[in-house]
Amino acid sequence: MKTRRQHAAENALTISRRSTQSPLSNGNSETIPTDLIIEVLLRLPPKSIPKCRCASKLWDSILRRADFTELFITRSRARPQLLLSCVENEELFLFSIPQEVQNQDVVTANYHTRFPCGRSSKIIGPVRGLVCLTHLRKYKKTAPVICNPSTGQSLPLPNVKTRSTLVNTFLGFDPVGKQFKILSMTTRDYINCEEHQVLTLGTEKKMSWRKIECSISHYFRHINHGICINGVVYYVAGLNEPPMANGIVCFDVRSEKFKVINRGEEMALWSQSTLVNYKGTLGALLTEGFTEVTGETKCFQLWVLVDAEKHEWSKHISICLPLLWKNIVANATLFFVGVSGTDEIVLSPKYVSEPYCFYVYYYNIESNAIRRVEIQGMDAFRHCQIRLSLNHVEDVKLLQYI
Repeated sequence: MKTRRQHAAENALTISRRSTQSPLSNGNSETIPTDLIIEVLLRLPPKSIPKCRCASKLWDSILRRADFTELFITRSRARPQLLLSCVENEELFLFSIPQEVQNQDVVTANYHTRFPCGRSSKIIGPVRGLVCLTHLRKYKKTAPVICNPSTGQSLPLPNVKTRSTLVNTFLGFDPVGKQFKILSMTTRDYINCEEHQVLTLGTEKKMSWRKIECSISHYFRHINHGICINGVVYYVAGLNEPPMANGIVCFDVRSEKFKVINRGEEMALWSQSTLVNYKGTLGALLTEGFTEVTGETKCFQLWVLVDAEKHEWSKHISICLPLLWKNIVANATLFFVGVSGTDEIVLSPKYVSEPYCFYVYYYNIESNAIRRVEIQGMDAFRHCQIRLSLNHVEDVKLLQYI
């Protein structure tokens, strides 16, 4: 049975033939209204878009329009996806499932594409439909690559020129200026970030890194993916100034300025926090142990940022897990993925479990209910670490025209 998108693709080809015919060649030919063409293109799967660019000059011009890109992303936000990524044999594989999985115990992962990468590659994002692929260390340089899981496109970026061998990179998007920026920070000793560089995508024919100033002395104790919310990149870092503890560093993508948000005293009594997007606001999930959640975990907390300037947080909820929790989680070791738009905390393991099954766990904040969904199609990656990310949307814009 054909899906709606497959029917849309067939209709698009039919309309393409009719819209490219000259009205003078056949008295019965009709001109297809542009609004109708746009509506059909919006219903296409992203991988069909490159073929449509070749259908006619009119279609190509429509697909390059900024308003078409915004419409496509807006519609995609109504059906966000959970992006799965894993590295196998120096290739990055990308899959997705619907983020809002209701009344289903089993879901099949939708394969998107794969990209070449290194074993030590770090996957950043997704941010507005794109991911950034980089390396934790590559001697004196690191070369990030921007990838679009939906279209299969990739765009190699210039090397980060530095004397350091340790690079931490973040991807951000400025919703006002409609620009993607990559922030890279280098260090040699895990004690202090020495250099801060920014690259803006698509601003000039030859993109280049710019050094920027950061007045906050901080460092990284572990791999940090960060999170971008409303034009601000947030990441956890160790501070070399009072209060001399872990804090949350904010990088404003538009102004390229840094500042620190301290955790509340009660938050500091808990372990490392996992930063999440909670209804468009920065949130933090905390557990009794470290970042792991097991069947023995009794509770965890969700804190929400109220005022960044005053370092004010609100304990949104302190969760006492139901008795069923231990039975469902069993011996699995889980990690927080985030909070969905339906107020469900999403958790997952890092590896496929025996007998080669991969599960995603959903805890409903309102009902205090826990459920487990099996993701089929991941058994071939049983020896690979699998990373999940919420709120992935589809973007069809050409990377060279970002």
